[in-house]
Amino acid sequence: MRVIHMRQIFFAATFAVTLIVAQTCAAQDIWVAHWNAENVDIYAMDDTITSGTSDTGRYFKVTTKFVRGGQLLEVVNWSFSKFRDDMWRYETSTMDGTHTAVVIPRSPLFEFCMGKLGWSYKVVDMWYY
Repeated sequence: MRVIHMRQIFFAATFAVTLIVAQTCAAQDIWVAHWNAENVDIYAMDDTITSGTSDTGRYFKVTTKFVRGGQLLEVVNWSFSKFRDDMWRYETSTMDGTHTAVVIPRSPLFEFCMGKLGWSYKVVDMWYY
């Protein structure tokens, strides 16, 4: 009886450690770009990507980390949206909230998220569609 009890404790402890390790390894910060002008590396927090669609278009959101020299500068939330046949647009948590900006190719963050979502896009002239 005592051997069975010890086995149960061992397996329960092993399961708990495995579960904790799996949860901490699931989310990743993925390096997507380096902005030379600011000397900042941009990391996408891949577990924050959310998306949706409506009658008028589709959207996705992602949170990023801005890092310089290994130090976190700020966390920025991005919202990308596409209204019907219009080009893709975005706004960030650092913008004033009164407008959106057009996503200009080649945007490593946009393309990374589109790949993670499995969504297609095309570049026409200077815009993503």
